[in-house]
Amino acid sequence: MQKGLYAGTSYGHTNNTHLWSSLSDMNVKRFILFSLLLFSSLELAAPASGQTTIYGGRGLMRVFSAEPIGRSQFFVNTYFQTFLDPKKRRNSLGKDHTLTLGFTVGLTHSLELTLLATPYQDDQKHVWGPPGDTQIGIKLALPLKVGGLSTGVRGFMILPTAKNANVAYEPFSSGKPGAGLQALMTVDMTQSFPLVPLKLYLNFGYMDHMLNDSFFTAEQDQFIFGAGVKFPIRSLVFHTEYTGEVFANNSNLAFAENSSRISQGVKFLGPWDIIIDLAADIGLDKPAAITGAPFYYQKDYADWKIILGLNYQFTSRSSQDPALATGSKRSDERARRELDEIRGKREGALQSLQDMEKALEEQKEETEKKEPPK
Repeated sequence: MQKGLYAGTSYGHTNNTHLWSSLSDMNVKRFILFSLLLFSSLELAAPASGQTTIYGGRGLMRVFSAEPIGRSQFFVNTYFQTFLDPKKRRNSLGKDHTLTLGFTVGLTHSLELTLLATPYQDDQKHVWGPPGDTQIGIKLALPLKVGGLSTGVRGFMILPTAKNANVAYEPFSSGKPGAGLQALMTVDMTQSFPLVPLKLYLNFGYMDHMLNDSFFTAEQDQFIFGAGVKFPIRSLVFHTEYTGEVFANNSNLAFAENSSRISQGVKFLGPWDIIIDLAADIGLDKPAAITGAPFYYQKDYADWKIILGLNYQFTSRSSQDPALATGSKRSDERARRELDEIRGKREGALQSLQDMEKALEEQKEETEKKEPPK
């Protein structure tokens, strides 16, 4: 094989040039191989930390996951939402800035507790608005799991801590104690389609804005729903969701006149368990034009919003409950197998390159010995 390599060539400078050119090509190939291995290692080592919603609880931006965050996990997040439209400046300032603070605690592998406080919410009258409502929630993961499908249920209660209820550009609030119940479903397609690691989320529930009135018949009660998809790419998580609140018993309002929105965002999974959220809302509702409904149902919701969030995980991911982390473990095992396969191919390629380099060195020495003295 070595004779065939040098057949038809002359020894001397031409042969040496070809030889060192071959060695240079090997160095280039080695560099490319190491670069691909490094990129693959970074791709496989992407962090898989959980993310929490604005309200607290594992999920996207407003859509919840059926899976809890895990036992002994503790998350704190803060979100700032802003909206400003000079065209709406009539009797109000046409702005809406809201600051929230959320807490999430994993009580068991299937149970999590959340608390949402609103330290600041615009009242369209003062430079610094008063606090908003407070929400307490609890989520339970149900034992019904089929393949990549998980189910759960979430209950929550609204405490009327806001000084002014039902502020402009925000979803309806009654200023009274309320409660709600949601059914949650998550479909993990990572195992079925490894090249497209998508997760789908579906939420549907009912919110009773006044606990002291009749259930399921009051005109201020609402259906609450949401659907979202998440697609992770290395240290980024892109997500898109559709959420809305529709009055369940108010025939004076069409579906399009209720509050609904599409949100597009990205989560930066950074070091030290810090997650940065950046998202934008696009309102889908149209102004209520039907007369007859009370004015507080015919609200002018925000056309768009910019949302910036910061999420911090106090406890280590290593303390996550094993039963909850089964899916993550399967993903990690698959990633390790792929990494071992890449490492094996790399070692085989390196061995082949070393054998080739050794053969070329031996051929070079034989060539130098055969060259006539000058």
